[in-house]
Amino acid sequence: MQFLNPIYFSLSIFIGAVVLFYFFRKQYSEMTVSSNMLWEQVLNEWQASPWLKKLQQNLLFWLQILALLLLMLALVQPFWLEDALKGEHLIIIADPSASMSAEEREGTRFEKAKQEMLDLAGKLSGQEITLIKAGDKNEILLSREEDPKEIREAIKNLELTYEHENMDKALRLAVSLSSGKDTAIHLFSDAVTPEKVKEKVDDLYTVVHNVGEDKGNISLQSFGTAAIGENISAVAVIENQSATNIDTSFKVHKGDEVLFEQKLSLQANEQTTVHIPNLPEKPYYEAAISIKDGYSADNSAASIFTDQKPKVYAMGSVNPFAVKGFQNLGAELLQTSPDAISGFNIKGVVLIEGKATSELPQQPLLFLNSSKEKVKLEEKLTGTDDALLQYVDIDKVFIGSAAVSPEGEWETVLKSGKTPLIQKGMLNGQPIVIVNFDLADTDWPLQPSFPIFLYNTYQWLSHQTDFLGYFSSGEERWINIGEGNGTWEVFNNKDENLYTLDLKNENFKVPAVPGTYQAVSENQIYYFSVLLDEREKNADAEDSFIMNEKSSEKESMTQRPNETLWFWLTLFALLLIAFEWEVYRRGNRG
Repeated sequence: MQFLNPIYFSLSIFIGAVVLFYFFRKQYSEMTVSSNMLWEQVLNEWQASPWLKKLQQNLLFWLQILALLLLMLALVQPFWLEDALKGEHLIIIADPSASMSAEEREGTRFEKAKQEMLDLAGKLSGQEITLIKAGDKNEILLSREEDPKEIREAIKNLELTYEHENMDKALRLAVSLSSGKDTAIHLFSDAVTPEKVKEKVDDLYTVVHNVGEDKGNISLQSFGTAAIGENISAVAVIENQSATNIDTSFKVHKGDEVLFEQKLSLQANEQTTVHIPNLPEKPYYEAAISIKDGYSADNSAASIFTDQKPKVYAMGSVNPFAVKGFQNLGAELLQTSPDAISGFNIKGVVLIEGKATSELPQQPLLFLNSSKEKVKLEEKLTGTDDALLQYVDIDKVFIGSAAVSPEGEWETVLKSGKTPLIQKGMLNGQPIVIVNFDLADTDWPLQPSFPIFLYNTYQWLSHQTDFLGYFSSGEERWINIGEGNGTWEVFNNKDENLYTLDLKNENFKVPAVPGTYQAVSENQIYYFSVLLDEREKNADAEDSFIMNEKSSEKESMTQRPNETLWFWLTLFALLLIAFEWEVYRRGNRG
């Protein structure tokens, strides 16, 4: 035990003073005696006795001595060396990636990491806490927080995001938020190695809490489908990441309907490819390996099937350059009228020329805007780095005049000054490309770049049909819905309603858990898939370690006075003083 203010031991002189007072304190009592002969003998013996026997040892004396002793100890503030948390500013980095969902005996790795964080919070002694949630975009959940209740609440509210943790970025952020040598970093993950940390934390004291055990994992590395001729085929790559041979089964299904199944026997650390020559046409396919390896996030994958060469419907009177261009691309083009296909469930790209977007069908569209209100172009054409203009040389294109852009929220791809020439977006939940000039007012159809533009447009519209695309976990993306219904409901593959979005006021946000989902707007169903990051298709675990720890045992301890001991010492002293006063009062009254 040590003392924070040992100089206050000098107050022991007051204890000595009290003792001296009791040596010389006179105390009389009236008594009637017949003779003083015996009293003279007692007085002689008392004068010859040691000083200690002359001390008047009564209850009042001991109460006063004890009260003074407790007050002096409260002032010197006794403390002892303890294994307290290093640093006055603790930065906690939490890894919410998919691999942290791997199961352990105590639950998942993430649940175990949260419990260790709560245990760490329980050892705090007035330190400031900064909590960082690692990910593609690091999020600071707490900044120099001292309230233990707020700290515990923030830790309890942590959830898995299934995105890759990007620990390098998180460590750089932690170092930028540090306050020098008084900062300690605590990192909670599962597979962080010293090499990943060493060059990023400088000389900061860093504790890496790697949670979990290294178990054998079987991973579905990839799965995809494609139309080959009249058939739909699929390919899957499966990897045995364990050191033992594994027997499992691989199946492709849609919901409860099994479309393909095959038994597999994988050697240790072997990777195998499964070819599926023929599958029935479905809007999406799900693949899974049926093995309980403790890490289920990489045991399944999904593929949305889209027709790579949909039909092109030329409705009404359309510029022949556009019609001929699609035919030269090899697309199956059908000439028809809007009245002829009304009520038919068609799937494909619609090529139409008109004046108002309100009259357009609810299909993927290439809209040639033929509005009579035109603007003469005098400024140079400028384009964006967009898929529609890939490999398109616009420097040699001449456009004499342009039509007024239809009303709506469109993304401008090509413009002259401030006049939009080519735009794209969503109309009634369907993709649309708008060409705001008459093909008769330009020499573009005579140049090689025009069919390239048509090909890019065809590919872009084809990939948007009933398919919103592939997303990463929790990704947000803006979707232009035009004048369509802004309320979209998101369902999982079990037809469970997860949440509702108002796309007129917010971005389209996908769930965090990888899988296949549906977004429903009125009677239109759009499929999308949330993919597991390639870097998360492994469930390795590493040992915990400490960086920049001083070797001296004394230097590794933190001297902290017990902030409650002085309070209790003072409280007991005050109680003794009150008790001493009561003893004195009753003595006088008697």
